[in-house]
Amino acid sequence: MADKNRKKRRRRAIILGGLIAFLLYGLAVQKTDVDLAEIQSTQRRESLVRIMRALAHPTLIRYDSEELTISADMLVPCPDGAEVPAVDTTQATYLIVTPSCADPGATVTVEGHGFTPNFDVTVEFRPESDFDITRRMDSFTTDDSGNFTGSVTIPNRESENFQQVEATTSVRVGSWLHRVVVWTDANNNGVRDEEEMGPSGTLTLEIPDVATIPGAGLALVVGDKVVQTVTTDGDFTAIGGPAAGLQMNAGVIGDAPITIDSLSPEGAAQISAPAGTDLSGAEILVYNPVTGDRAGIQAITDTFELSPRLDKNATDTLDKIIETVFMAFLATTLGTFIALPLSFMAARNLMRDIRTTVTNLALNLLAIPVGGFVGLWVSRWARGLAGLVGSDWLNLLLVIALPIALIATLRAVLSEEDTEAPTSSERAIQMAITIASGFVVAIWTYVAGTLLQHVGRAIQPNLGVFGFLGNFIAIVGEVARLLLPVIAILGTVGLMMNFGSKIGFALNDRMSAQAIRSVNLPLAAAAGAVIAVMLGFIVDWFYQFGSPLPTFWIPLIVGALIGVYLAARRKRSQGVSVGMIVYYMARTLFNTLRSIEPLVMVIVFVVWVGFGPFAGSLALSLHTAASLAKLYSEQVESIATGPIEAVRATGATRMQTIIYGVVPQIVPPYLSFTMYRWDINVRMSTIIGFAGGGGIGFLLQQNINLLHYRDAAAQMLAIAIVVATMDWVSARLRERLV
Repeated sequence: MADKNRKKRRRRAIILGGLIAFLLYGLAVQKTDVDLAEIQSTQRRESLVRIMRALAHPTLIRYDSEELTISADMLVPCPDGAEVPAVDTTQATYLIVTPSCADPGATVTVEGHGFTPNFDVTVEFRPESDFDITRRMDSFTTDDSGNFTGSVTIPNRESENFQQVEATTSVRVGSWLHRVVVWTDANNNGVRDEEEMGPSGTLTLEIPDVATIPGAGLALVVGDKVVQTVTTDGDFTAIGGPAAGLQMNAGVIGDAPITIDSLSPEGAAQISAPAGTDLSGAEILVYNPVTGDRAGIQAITDTFELSPRLDKNATDTLDKIIETVFMAFLATTLGTFIALPLSFMAARNLMRDIRTTVTNLALNLLAIPVGGFVGLWVSRWARGLAGLVGSDWLNLLLVIALPIALIATLRAVLSEEDTEAPTSSERAIQMAITIASGFVVAIWTYVAGTLLQHVGRAIQPNLGVFGFLGNFIAIVGEVARLLLPVIAILGTVGLMMNFGSKIGFALNDRMSAQAIRSVNLPLAAAAGAVIAVMLGFIVDWFYQFGSPLPTFWIPLIVGALIGVYLAARRKRSQGVSVGMIVYYMARTLFNTLRSIEPLVMVIVFVVWVGFGPFAGSLALSLHTAASLAKLYSEQVESIATGPIEAVRATGATRMQTIIYGVVPQIVPPYLSFTMYRWDINVRMSTIIGFAGGGGIGFLLQQNINLLHYRDAAAQMLAIAIVVATMDWVSARLRERLV
């Protein structure tokens, strides 16, 4: 009987599950607008075929082409006794019209042989006329053998003489075994100008845009760097392009050998440079004096390129995919650096046993705003004192001398091991030394940053292809200067919290339970009020209430009441579970950041730091830190407890327990997670470019919006190659390291 009831319940569950699935899928189809009629649309199928074929032919190789026209004679109409000459089929390329004579409006067959395979061919009718005119009849695409066949209609153009049917197509110039130099009249002067300045050292160039724009300004650009500005009238400031922010008519900038000696209102510019100077990377930008924006561009000399060659789309794709990989690398390393320490705060097994007294908690919370203000003051004083040093040699001396003096002082004062507890005066001396040491470190950080910045900028021009190393040194120095307030605030807050903890332990050791309760009430009220007011200020910054009641007085009262309530409920033996509070706060922060896609984050960073890969790197770093912190913390929660208990049994501190009991168990999975995140960041980097975050996504978006699917296919191919390579490399690294 029980088995029958069980079978009935199982059947009912299956039927109910099927009904629920039926309802869910029906609702899903409705909400997702599934329309199979669109799939059967002829127009959509043709568009799909065109796009898929374009994606299968990425633009990687550039062939220059020249126009090829093949003609065949025919008579319209067919006169009595007239014969059309036979077509010479021994030629490499020829055209056959069948029949070779026809009446107007008749349909004839056109056959082409020996054309370029898979190329478009335009068929035109050239009538007998005193003018060079043609009439388009149709277009065809050659097959893999370079042949085509099609039917065309003869136009109403009768003549007793021969007329022609012409097939016009483009023919590739050169091959990889025989590359051909192709000349392009880039400066549009109709003359073949070499890429090097001739023996005369001067070149006259006509710039038509100048004549049409009164008061136009020119910016001479060499290698994407503006080296000179000149105008035909008054001064103005450019607002777009490479010359943005520069004053037009400012003359020569820098020491470039190429200069504009004169410019007439009609647009005649005389260019000067030493004989033999390479002019291929120089161009002139024309700026409108009214709008300040770029109005035209013209090369100084002609271009000579080999055909075939790598297409510009291919070189741009290569440059952007390298940029994408390094964006992912920078984001992964920076995110890992942030996630490593935070992951331990989000591990329940490490945080659940961290408890403290109400006194310690209140004093630590009060230390946060005090330490913040003191740290900000310290950073400002350190900047001011370090700024008094104007010489790089003095900065170098301070960078070397300050650490030596600091280490010597600490060794002299703190070298002896005390067997007894330090007295109050000794504690005061140690605290003073600690504060002074922090101040010295702040000064040293600013001085070292300034020195690195100056040294990096000085050596960058002299490093040649390794100039990026000088730029990196300068950026590191600039980062040290910018992060000085943050470092000072965090250090001071930590010092104040440590000092508050010592005071809290001393009070709990020396005072009775009743006395501690009476002390905890005002301390907890003050701590709650301070934290609540800080949160109120943050809310007011976002929503701008403009009234102190909701942002100051209400948080002050509510925070104080919460603090009093918690202090009254806790006895001395009942500690506050600070670890779990930190755990839930860290988890909430990570989940919030992970829920925001990098594509959204990059929009904010673009507003902050501008368009480009830097904004993309920052957005990916933030998302990487949140994601890795979650993965790391979950790995910490799943470690074996035996090594931790063994380390604790030796009397190790919490830090020693983490180093010797936790870290050895998490290194392999941490490495695996980090490498996998790098792979994810490479793929994400291709998407954030759609929002201005740099990388190859910028090119991909641009080509898709312009319907350049063959160019977009090159970017897709590069992404696929890089992702596959990253997967292979990460797999090999995991085999060796994990």
